[in-house]
Amino acid sequence: MGRSAAYWATNLYPNSRQEPKPSAPYKDLPAAAAARFRRLREGLQKLPGVTEHVKYMGPSWHWAWEYAVGHRKLCWVHVMHSGAAVTFTIADQEESKALAVPRLPAAIGVAIRTAQRTGPVRWCALEVGDQKAADAFLSFVRRKLGWLIADAPSLTGRRSLAS
Repeated sequence: MGRSAAYWATNLYPNSRQEPKPSAPYKDLPAAAAARFRRLREGLQKLPGVTEHVKYMGPSWHWAWEYAVGHRKLCWVHVMHSGAAVTFTIADQEESKALAVPRLPAAIGVAIRTAQRTGPVRWCALEVGDQKAADAFLSFVRRKLGWLIADAPSLTGRRSLAS
């Protein structure tokens, strides 16, 4: 959503019949980009109740790493030739909370404000060009997870949200 067909053509894993291993980007990306992907992946996996699935998301997105808590999708990490990119959604009821986050990184604010809207959801796109961007996204997604849990506490069972 919100990105061109030319952009999506740079997905590192376009073949629907060749599922990449979850750790494949560690070796398939240049070292710095692989380190950013690893930081995102490991950070997302450490969040309470979050599951990872490598899924083929159709002819536009191709293969993506999907992170969810229960049935709610937290985000998708795309492995592009240039490195990791993230798509996350913000529901109407989350938008004001997200934009009110103290010291919200500018790139995340721009991703939210310029996102494509479908119904009550904004589809936000974020490039992860350095470790600072990866850390900023992980900090933000922890907050988003907190909102999801507050709306539906059963999503993580008895595990509590740290931070």
